[in-house]
Amino acid sequence: MHASQHWRWVYDPEADQLLVELDHGLVHKCPYKSSRLIPLNPMHAAFSMEDAACFQEFYDILSTYELWDPMLLTQAALNRTILAHFGRPQMPQSWYFQSCSETPNYPLDVGALVELNSGIETGVFVIMAIDDEFAECMLISSSMTLSDVKVMQQFDSVKVLINRLQASHYLQLHLDDDHLRHA
Repeated sequence: MHASQHWRWVYDPEADQLLVELDHGLVHKCPYKSSRLIPLNPMHAAFSMEDAACFQEFYDILSTYELWDPMLLTQAALNRTILAHFGRPQMPQSWYFQSCSETPNYPLDVGALVELNSGIETGVFVIMAIDDEFAECMLISSSMTLSDVKVMQQFDSVKVLINRLQASHYLQLHLDDDHLRHA
């Protein structure tokens, strides 16, 4: 999947819904509440070069894992682009997740897979943004229970301290396999 010059942002204030019009009449509905996004005005605007690059970078990284079908990759990359363009800054919510004594033995960059453990459940996440202290991560698992009253849904995002990031079992197996092949 490649971003197209025909892709458009559409916001309908009456429906309070942000959409991405794709090629061939396909439409992607933003899964985030308006409170998660900056205030929007009615629009029908083309994807910018930055939007297209944001989408393509994330899509290409996720496709290298060969774990998900192209539709899920497209949704994840579009949702990351929505948050990069329209998302409000998040406050960290590290308290939902257990700290980890060992950091993953692979680079923690945009697109890296990690796991977060709530003490109830472990979910697979992908890093959307990272600095020296925090990582903003998107849930790739279908859902994840954080507490008795809070459940994250697929593509929800959370900002956490770096010490909450655990190695992805998939990446760990992949790195171990590569190491054995080169031994």
